[in-house]
Amino acid sequence: MADLAIAVDLGGTNIRAALVDDGGKIRHLVSRPTQGQDGPEAVLDRVAALVGEVVAHEQPGPEVEVGVVAPGTVDPDEGIVHYGPNIRDWHDVHLRDILALSLNRTVLIGNDANAAALGEARFGSDKRVQHLIYIGLGTGVGGGVISGGQLITGKRGFGGELGHVAIDPNGPRCTCGGIGCVEAYASGWAIVRDGELLVRSLRSEVLARMAQSGPMTPRMVAQAAEAGDPAAIAIFDRAARALAVGLGGLVNIFNPEVIVIGGGVAKAGDLIFKPLRDTLPDYTMPSIYDGVTIRQSSLEEHTGIYGAAALVFHAREQSPGNQ
Repeated sequence: MADLAIAVDLGGTNIRAALVDDGGKIRHLVSRPTQGQDGPEAVLDRVAALVGEVVAHEQPGPEVEVGVVAPGTVDPDEGIVHYGPNIRDWHDVHLRDILALSLNRTVLIGNDANAAALGEARFGSDKRVQHLIYIGLGTGVGGGVISGGQLITGKRGFGGELGHVAIDPNGPRCTCGGIGCVEAYASGWAIVRDGELLVRSLRSEVLARMAQSGPMTPRMVAQAAEAGDPAAIAIFDRAARALAVGLGGLVNIFNPEVIVIGGGVAKAGDLIFKPLRDTLPDYTMPSIYDGVTIRQSSLEEHTGIYGAAALVFHAREQSPGNQ
């Protein structure tokens, strides 16, 4: 069996594809804009073209499968993306079957954050860890749980929506329609919302000056906090505490070895990690929390590619011939 996988990270902004070996070496990484406004057919044509570039350059055998990760509501068993953000008319798209026919290869699909958990367990700093929680703090908040070496996704494969664990019945409305989700506090959009509120309420001169140069971003809020602005620091403290509440329940349920946090917001470093580490013990049982490691993702911008490759390797290992 080949020790290679063709990996595709289908994001809202860019599509990236590469050949990945089971040691984690990425070969011939290619990328192009998603241009989701063009609709599913055009986007899938771009995916096929990128995979074609990788195949033409690296010449993997026809038995090498393609793993594709995408945001949104993904049914990996049926091969359907029921809903995906940032691509026009991206509803009930039979992603697996369309690409398999186009590429003449076996295709596996998965939610990007779920697959990121697999990628961290296989290629991250704690290789081959059996019990792991992954949280991706990006524009939204995604996640995945590995328990006993298996990805926990539930009946239809939709599980692992860790960002939509409700932590406050009186909290703000989330983009999912729920109330008081982790994402409503710890996501990029939530941090931007709170930063804009600081500017409107005249509570942060530092952020007000930064906002004159362009739209508010999570990085602006982080820079204000790094400069010592107490109101900006409070935003990250609030986000970290919300994350601690959500993770506390997950720690008690799944008893992980390691919690990995990735995504753009995680680049704020100690602004998130210090208050998270300080407060997480308040929301867990001591005997369960004991020994849990919290770390930042080591896969960085390649998380999607590694997650897609991990889908392939994991499925290959779970096939009856390898049991």
